Amino acid sequence: MSAPPFADIKPWPPTRYTAPLSPDFPSALDPWLPVLRIVWAVAFGYWFENWQVALLRAVLEVYPEGHPRAGQLRYRQVVISVARQNGKSEIAAALGLWRLLSKAGALVIGIASSAEQARIIYDRAMLAINANPSLSKMFDRLTDTRGIRKRDGGRWELKASKSAALQGLPIDLGLVDELHVIRRALWFDLVNGTGGRPNCLVAGITTAGDAESDLLIDLYKLADHATADADTRFGVFIWEAPEDRVPDDDETLGRWLAMANPVVASGLSDLETVISDARTNPDPELIRYRLNRFLQSVRAPFIPPDKWHAVTRRESEAFPATRAVFTFDATPGLSFATITATARGEDGTVHSEIVGSVRNPTIERLASIASHLMRHNPITFAVDGYLLRRLGIELQRRGYPVMIGSQSDAISSAALLYRLVAAGTFRHAGDPLLSRQIPLAIRRNVGDSFTISRTDSSIEIDAVKATALGALALEVTPNRPRTLMH
Repeated sequence: MSAPPFADIKPWPPTRYTAPLSPDFPSALDPWLPVLRIVWAVAFGYWFENWQVALLRAVLEVYPEGHPRAGQLRYRQVVISVARQNGKSEIAAALGLWRLLSKAGALVIGIASSAEQARIIYDRAMLAINANPSLSKMFDRLTDTRGIRKRDGGRWELKASKSAALQGLPIDLGLVDELHVIRRALWFDLVNGTGGRPNCLVAGITTAGDAESDLLIDLYKLADHATADADTRFGVFIWEAPEDRVPDDDETLGRWLAMANPVVASGLSDLETVISDARTNPDPELIRYRLNRFLQSVRAPFIPPDKWHAVTRRESEAFPATRAVFTFDATPGLSFATITATARGEDGTVHSEIVGSVRNPTIERLASIASHLMRHNPITFAVDGYLLRRLGIELQRRGYPVMIGSQSDAISSAALLYRLVAAGTFRHAGDPLLSRQIPLAIRRNVGDSFTISRTDSSIEIDAVKATALGALALEVTPNRPRTLMH
């Protein structure tokens, strides 16, 4: 078997990093490695990859004998940046557990964009503790609300970024997840909470951001200086592709994915599958979350015209003769409404076409159209929950099957439609209205996801939104037989 195109790329060290003070540097993790290895093996049945252990050791590097700060943690702040699906949560959980075990009365604060996000790391640590009887004896009963409480006074508390109150807390370890969506002040509140005490650390683990990621932009600037400063106390470990673009050829893309994803460089993932999956992501998503490069803008075209043209329904293809989803969307102010039909072919391909465009629609008129469409025994009606909630409620009142799209549905539908188009498993009828709207429809980042933005697009996009929501409704609604209504 020939060597992969990235055989020269290793998972460790990262693309950019602060070099250790010596090749055989000591680490505060070393005395606890045997313990953590047993804990992880009992709880999860495996141990970290070599690159993860190397990272944890480097983050917890201590000054060597003979140094004025011998035995103390070298770093006061650490930024770890790596693409998605590379075990970030496990790395952070191991850091938090190490701090609770290694210091009596330690205070660990976990922060993320939401309490739910912070819990991903926290829950991993709880599982490790609960699975080990000898370890769990060191802790009080663990609860979702009180946090992790150690019998020696140590505790791990969660703070949502929007409500975190950190002033006055004597923080030993601050763990910040997804720095690109965290407010700048919170990071420095954590740093100030360490109070200049030795062996305190604030560590952030993240993927790349965009033009609105103020904190991460600042920390990347500090990283540029830190990598050239042998005396730095700011640790930097960044895996990233060399450029913020998507290569046209798969060999280059494979190399760049290996540079940003140590699990790929380790050979733990099938390269062909990784590349194929990556190609189904919108370019901005691929650049940011798989190549781990900053986006220069939070806005970008939703679907490139060439990708949209490639999935135009061929003359030999027909709209499936199966039950369909009928979707209603409208322009702000209800100047126009678009109605689409979405159905799945025998080969699994999703077909969509516009079946109606209504000028100056009223709820009553749209409900009347829906009543006529009921003769086709639809799987469901889908309506935009922001502009057409009243229509959805009226259809529910009539006993019709209805999905009222939420904001989270708008996000999910955008990702799904793009994925179907990129994979070639979607067909549209080349409707002139969609052909006019698609090139001008703009995606906008929403946290770690994206949506199709009405405000940023330079044209009304009701047909685009209806097409996306219809695809999602088809995906999530069971296609159960339904008695025809007369």
